[in-house]
Amino acid sequence: MSALLKNDLAKSYQTVARGKGVWLWDTEGRDYIDGSSGAMTANIGHGVAEIADAMSAQAREVAFAFTAQFTNAPAEELARRLTALAPGDLDHVFFVNSGSEASEHAMRLALQVWRERGRPGKTRFISRQRSYHGMTMGALSMSGHDGRRGDFGDYLHAFPEVPPAYAFRSHWGDLPEDEQGAVAAAEWETAILAAGGADKVAAVIAEPIVGAAGGALVPPPGYFTALREICDRHDVLLIADEVITGMGRTGSWFASGFEGIVPDILNTAKGLSAGYTPMGAVILRAPLVETIRQGSGLAPYGHTFSGNPLSAAVCLAVLDYMEAHNVLGNVAARAVEMEAGLKALQQRYAHVADVRGRGLLWGFEFVMDRQGKTPPPAEFNATGTFVDLCWEEGLVVYPAGIKPLNNACLISPPLVITADELTELLARMDRALAKMETRLLALGQGQDALA
Repeated sequence: MSALLKNDLAKSYQTVARGKGVWLWDTEGRDYIDGSSGAMTANIGHGVAEIADAMSAQAREVAFAFTAQFTNAPAEELARRLTALAPGDLDHVFFVNSGSEASEHAMRLALQVWRERGRPGKTRFISRQRSYHGMTMGALSMSGHDGRRGDFGDYLHAFPEVPPAYAFRSHWGDLPEDEQGAVAAAEWETAILAAGGADKVAAVIAEPIVGAAGGALVPPPGYFTALREICDRHDVLLIADEVITGMGRTGSWFASGFEGIVPDILNTAKGLSAGYTPMGAVILRAPLVETIRQGSGLAPYGHTFSGNPLSAAVCLAVLDYMEAHNVLGNVAARAVEMEAGLKALQQRYAHVADVRGRGLLWGFEFVMDRQGKTPPPAEFNATGTFVDLCWEEGLVVYPAGIKPLNNACLISPPLVITADELTELLARMDRALAKMETRLLALGQGQDALA
């Protein structure tokens, strides 16, 4: 029995031996295409020598300095470059160690800002019923992820109140596309008012594209523009959770820029370090920092490793690599091929529905019939079954379906994937889908029952 405690105690795990680009190999020599970038993290692929060199060079100088005692040059430079990439007046950065910590810190900052402004009664946070913001207590309280919330039961607060921007399964999905955004976003205003409005609500938090909790749920055009207007009207802060969508995953540095909105707080992690070191960031608009500066002058405390020079140097090397190799240009080119390939598979397999995504963040879900959009029985666990079938084909994908549907999948390969590698990814997925189709038919639905 292994001394290392793993997520699934009944599962036997392969041991990874090495990685290069989009490829991973286990200790038995079998290859896998990393079709999920691990957990949407390994954005520039595995085994990049430039990152290892930067890590080594910084470790030889100074690896750790406590932020309450010193600043350091890599963290200062990383903050400067991130704020230059972020939209609008998101001009200040606090570094943390993960996306979960970023969510927690964003909550603390929002509460402090309202206390400093003389409005301590603004303590409520609102989020969506299908969302994921992290595994720590505050972050999970804001997450509409039933499969993970159950671990903590009554200890969590019930923040998720807004229906997801999920056109495939919504009451507004059949409206003209230019009307959908405003109708979907209006659910936020209803929730804000129900929670006490401007006197009680501190902030709302939303992912520009829902990843782990929904399988790349892309909101309709105008959705975030309308949400920004609602927040301004009710004096509520807008937190954009870009832990997954930030740092190039959707084709731009930050997905908030697609509608030209500027959130008050923007969280990012994962692709910030591309998996080479733990690192996350909370980026704030200038007026929030000015409120603290003119008040107590003290920002919320961080963590032991916040902004350490070793991790900051690694993140700078990741940014250098992305810019030198035009990684965002590659995302744009591969996104067209990914969309075309997935939609071709959807046409081939009758149980695949609603291919959706942007950049190199794509998902779909399984249904028993397309017309009724009926999901497979929850106990079949379509998500887990398909992940296992992909694994048999040497393809790693991410299980993004959550209770009660358990039927969605996320595809998010490293942003450096080549056209040939993407073709191979789709070929391996094709073989897995053929096996999945056979299993779904065996549930009792014949070909005649499929539209």
